[in-house]
Amino acid sequence: PNFLIIITDQWHPRCFSYARHPIVRTPNIDSLAIGGINFSRVYSPQPLCMPTRASLFTGLTPRGHGVRMNGIPLNPSIPTFTEALRQSGYFTYCSGKIHLNSSNTPNDIPLESLDPNKYPESSRLWREGKIKDLPLPYYGLQEIDLCNGHGHGSVGHYETWLKSEYPDKAHLFYDHVECEKSSPAKTLFNRQSYKWALPAELHPTTYIADRTVNFLNNTKEKRGSQPFCAMCSFGDPHSPFAPPAPYCYDYDPADVPPPLSREGELDDLPPHFRAMVEQDVMTSGNKSQAMNATAPYYAECAAHYYGVISLVDEQVGRVMDALRKNELDENTVVIFLADHGEALGDHGLWGKGPYHYDSVIRVPFLINWSGKVESGMVHDGVCSLLDFAPTLLDIAGVPIPEGELPGSTEAPGAPSPWPGRSLLPVLTGEDKSTDTT
Repeated sequence: PNFLIIITDQWHPRCFSYARHPIVRTPNIDSLAIGGINFSRVYSPQPLCMPTRASLFTGLTPRGHGVRMNGIPLNPSIPTFTEALRQSGYFTYCSGKIHLNSSNTPNDIPLESLDPNKYPESSRLWREGKIKDLPLPYYGLQEIDLCNGHGHGSVGHYETWLKSEYPDKAHLFYDHVECEKSSPAKTLFNRQSYKWALPAELHPTTYIADRTVNFLNNTKEKRGSQPFCAMCSFGDPHSPFAPPAPYCYDYDPADVPPPLSREGELDDLPPHFRAMVEQDVMTSGNKSQAMNATAPYYAECAAHYYGVISLVDEQVGRVMDALRKNELDENTVVIFLADHGEALGDHGLWGKGPYHYDSVIRVPFLINWSGKVESGMVHDGVCSLLDFAPTLLDIAGVPIPEGELPGSTEAPGAPSPWPGRSLLPVLTGEDKSTDTT
């Protein structure tokens, strides 16, 4: 079968209407949950973007692939599921965020002295025009419409397109122009909040969906019966929480439910929790800003976060419409997931770590497979995003790639090269050993 993988970034696991959130509306994503199987207890191996994305591509833990935090590039010699599919005859494509290499470049080194080949996803090198394309195949991807980053920090082919096609609107992007005067929350690091004047049709999330739709519209003409693996990788709803109109008006802050908290909980936790809430502490997920600075603006930030979710949900609907209109839905496995969660004020915290609350490490994971997966299933057994790559290759009938190996192993019973397990038996109903309803 074909694969359509819809990846989102930093999605709070309760922020779906199918998950019974009191006000968030996600009708298109709900359709995926209703039409397939909802794995309700899937956890990220590491709640930061690059480590988890490296795990998605390689099937390995952060210890296994070496990307233990953001900024460490994934070694291109490590086998990926995309390269395994490519070598097996699949056409591999990605629209949107990849983030397998650092977005930054070394400090205090002039750009002109850097080798762009060493920093293929550098925001500065893309923005300065020193990189115009990624080297292909890129970790097994044969075609890419890159849109790395988030909101007004988006770079790649998207930025090139915006400047070229809409030069009169580009200032709305670069100057972070607001629909109306924002609150001081606009200056907060990990939860910037404002109503963005950039038209919705020019938003990075819309661009990512547009490119995916274009791929689906042309795949039969260009590739005939060749199977494909298409990744639609949104950078949202990661901060900045800056929805464009009309989505920025979709939710009233007065209706936002309170975050999860417990009286005196900071007294029971290790001291770094209180430090992150009350002091300007630098961590891997927060750049030296006390998280209680956001408390006065919690409802506004959450309402804008929900607005970005509504934009993503609408674009998911457009992509699914294109799949159906091109009669590809009957032979395409659709997977919807997030790389990690968002604290969104729960326990006084924002962003993604270093902490392991449910809102940060549990992620949505939905699979639709027409004629193969029973509709409306909920699987409550504990799973991991490490199960994603082995599941996908098992469905495709492609062996797990192991890289360079000797002709034979010296000991019998060698463990699997990847620590995750294929969920295919759960999908087909053969494995009922874990909690399934």
